[in-house]
Amino acid sequence: MQKEIFKKILEERFSCREFQEKLLSKEELDYILEAGRLSPSSLGLEPWRFIVIEDSKTKQEIAEIANSQKHVAKCGAIIIVAARLDFGEYFVKKLQSRNMSKEELQKRIELYKPFIESMNPTQKLHYAREQTFLALGNLANGATALNLGSCIIGGFNNEALDIYLKLDTSKEKTSIMLVVGHKKTDEIPQKIRFPKEEVIDFSKNL
Repeated sequence: MQKEIFKKILEERFSCREFQEKLLSKEELDYILEAGRLSPSSLGLEPWRFIVIEDSKTKQEIAEIANSQKHVAKCGAIIIVAARLDFGEYFVKKLQSRNMSKEELQKRIELYKPFIESMNPTQKLHYAREQTFLALGNLANGATALNLGSCIIGGFNNEALDIYLKLDTSKEKTSIMLVVGHKKTDEIPQKIRFPKEEVIDFSKNL
């Protein structure tokens, strides 16, 4: 039963560009954000922050930064996923919060801390940004589970949005956006994907 529900969500999610001019309820928004919060991440670092925009004027101004895409201005809410760059500062504390032995804790610190500390700012951004897409998928599927529409927005000026949001870019930078809202229509476009034979390869098993 659960696998059928999940498959239905995957089949019915699409890039919605026509929303009703209606805000999401607190319960709907909380559900979607919780789906993002519970997402997996490399080393359990959760290097993301969700910035939620519901105000009409702010949505319009962000839409202008996003190449004037109308559905960014007309959605129920914009969820901006920022990539955290300060994960090195809380890495050890986060490990300590997990239920593991002192020996295992020390082993992981010795294994991963040099890797984290060796990253330059560009590498930190790439590493954190890759994790934000894990959260993004769950945010989008969470919206679909509520029969809401969503659209992933990658076409925007990151630097301009960082400035607009007054982010401390030494600690975080915008990565990706998701617009969510009540769909104008329940019609689901045909989902076009490559056939399995083109994307799945078992031939290299040794």
